[in-house]
Formats: sequence, C-alpha cells, structure tokens
Amino acid sequence: MRRVAFGVAGLILTAVLAAQEKISTDLQALVDTERSFAHAATLKGVRDAFLDFFADDAIALTPLPTSATARLRSRPAQPFSATELKWEPRTGDIARSGELGWLTGPSSFHAPNETKLQHGNYLSVWRKQTDGHWRVFIDVGVLTPQAVTFAPGFTRFPFGDRYAGKEGRAASASALLAADRDLNERIASGGTAQAYRAHLAAEARLHRFGVLSIVGRRAIADWLDQHAASMSATSGAADVAEAGDIGYSYGTYALKGDGAERGAYVRVWTRDGAGSWLIVADVTQPTPPV
Repeated sequence: MRRVAFGVAGLILTAVLAAQEKISTDLQALVDTERSFAHAATLKGVRDAFLDFFADDAIALTPLPTSATARLRSRPAQPFSATELKWEPRTGDIARSGELGWLTGPSSFHAPNETKLQHGNYLSVWRKQTDGHWRVFIDVGVLTPQAVTFAPGFTRFPFGDRYAGKEGRAASASALLAADRDLNERIASGGTAQAYRAHLAAEARLHRFGVLSIVGRRAIADWLDQHAASMSATSGAADVAEAGDIGYSYGTYALKGDGAERGAYVRVWTRDGAGSWLIVADVTQPTPPV
C-alpha cells in the first residue's frame, strides 16, 4: 500500500508541477507561430507552408544534414487535399534568452487514396531570426499506431530547476557536444539502456517509428533494453541558446540484430541548475532501405 500511495502521490506531484510551469510571452509567441504554420498548410499546401516557415539554413537529416529548403523546392507544389498533414503543439520549451525553442505534439496524415488516418508525433527545433520571426531549423516526426495523447492544451515541458549560470555560448555548446559524445560512448561500452538512464530528464520523451511515444526515464530505459540493446551512434553537431540552458544535437545511429536499421537521431537537451545537460526529447529517423 505504501508503494501505491507513493506512486499516486508522484503522479499528482508531476501533474501539479506541469500545471505550475509558467508559459512566458516568448514561449506563447512560438506556440502561436507553430499553430499559424499548421493553419497555413491547410490554405496553401504542405510544401509551400514549409517553405514559408522553415529557416533558409534549415536542415534535413538523410541521415547526414542537407538543405531542407532545397529538398522542398525540388518537389512540386500540391494543394492541402493531396497531403492532409495536420499537427498541434502540446508541449515544449524555450531558452531563457528567448531565441531557441522546441515543440512537439500529435500529428495526422491522410492521403486522398487512403481510407485510414495515419497518426504520428512530430518534433521541431525553432530559432528566432534577426527580423524577430520564429523559423524551423529541424523538423522530424515518427508514425505511431494510434493517436498520441498529451495533457489538454499546451503545457511547458516540466523540468524543475533550470540552469541560470553565465557560461558563454561557445563553452556551453562544447559541453553539450561532450555530453552527446559521452552518451554515444557509453552506448558502445555499457549498453543502450544504462547509457541513456544517466542522461535522461525525469519526464523525457522517446519518439520511435511504429510505437507510441515513451515518456519517463524508467519507461524509456526499459523500452531501450528490450528493443535497442545493440545500438551504436556517432555525434554530428550540437548547438545551444545564448543562455546556455537549452540545446540540441544530431548525428547518426545503427541498430544491429533483429530489426536492424540505420538513420539519424535528434536530441533536445535542457541544462539543470547544477549545470548538467539532460535529454528532454530523443527522436530517431530511420533511413529508408535502398
């Protein structure tokens, strides 16, 4: 009974903390931009809306980084009815310095010749441009077997004590890249689940193709132990906000054995009050077989 009581209390505390996370004016502006982006897709089609809301230097991971806008321009424009892609931001966060943020939420896709609605979970990394507009730098998503559930409305990602130090951006980016490399080295030497467990935030999200998103440090470690025990990964690059409190990294990975695959990964990180970088969202994007 004591364990049950503590479990219930923990769930209540998590819900309360999530509700207490203040949504700043800057974060709300980012959320509103994402919603405008999704609405624009219904008016002018997915390709043209993506071109409007992607940064000029946005990257696509194929699995190595390449120009996302060049890939979009190589495709023909189509009306929304040809590719009915919808999405809604439900959680995310923004740096204290106000120029870097990330969002995630449910997505759905309905092709005109298909009767079944396909569900997914998207994640986007946003940068504020010199003109003050938010634009997407990285956009990735996974298909899920059914609709992904989130708390009602939009909530700031619950994290707790966030970094408020004054380390410069270059040093912070170097520390984040070192954390990403350390994780990948631990994956190679000590196993995927154990390696991730040391680098995950308490409420971290894991997005993988074909499964509902996994939330929470223990649930993620358990899932990785069962489904990705034999994994290798190589760091590509990392960058952080001016405040040094939020950042992202990306690279390549490979799974061995049954269900072998290769592709790109994107990790979003938040720095805690003690200065440690912790993963808040981790997405893999498999490369289609040739």
